[in-house]
Amino acid sequence: DADVVPEDKNKFIQVIRPLLVELIGTALFILIGMWGVCSGAGVLTAALAFGLALGVFAASFGHISGVHFNPAVTIGILIAGEIQALMAVLYIVMQLLGGIAAGGILRLLLTTNVYGQCKGGATLLAKYGNETVAKGAVSYGVDSVRIWQGILIEFIATFVLVTVILMVVLDTKSKTGLAPLLVGLTLAVNILAIGAYTGGSLNPARSLGPAIFAHQWDDHFVYWIGPIVGAIVAGFLYRTVWAHHDRRMFVKRTSAAAASKA
Repeated sequence: DADVVPEDKNKFIQVIRPLLVELIGTALFILIGMWGVCSGAGVLTAALAFGLALGVFAASFGHISGVHFNPAVTIGILIAGEIQALMAVLYIVMQLLGGIAAGGILRLLLTTNVYGQCKGGATLLAKYGNETVAKGAVSYGVDSVRIWQGILIEFIATFVLVTVILMVVLDTKSKTGLAPLLVGLTLAVNILAIGAYTGGSLNPARSLGPAIFAHQWDDHFVYWIGPIVGAIVAGFLYRTVWAHHDRRMFVKRTSAAAASKA
């Protein structure tokens, strides 16, 4: 049929549909995760909520948008050379709007008391109280995860997440049909590992919505700097070191003989 537009030239298929997945999917993914956070059942519940939700969405919609649902992931994939710059910018806009929508929906659906207790699902650096006794007097002090520690923790966790995504989803040799499960588990494990210290964001969009609606802006920049820099480093190392030779930027095998041995 002459009126049928091929999929590779169809703007809805190539642009609009992926952007809708990133917008709606990010909102639902973050909402589900923050429900887990605000349930009061602990970091395990939050980690499973985020990890399982990501895995399910990746299995369902990965073929449409890649299911980034995270500006840091999109930036890492951009650095790795696996997405065009304009599309990456549009993805990030949709993800941030999705995160804001999730924060607003959570505010509507939780009682004021529950919402206040969990601070709207916001990610905050942990603070620890301690009592000391000196000369018969009891003093109470507050210690906390320092800003540089929070940035480094988020950096490492996001670096791991983005590296796994690049290797199991995109790399020629190591990509696998188990990618949705592996990516979801990686996110869950990272949140389990660092949730007690930073809240386990790994995702600026996940932190933005709660910050806006719960007015929790303390050290908010930590959840942008750490994840984004971690993703950039992961993308760069993938492009230059980890990727199969057909995707590496510098060290490539050019001869047919070398390629056949890869």
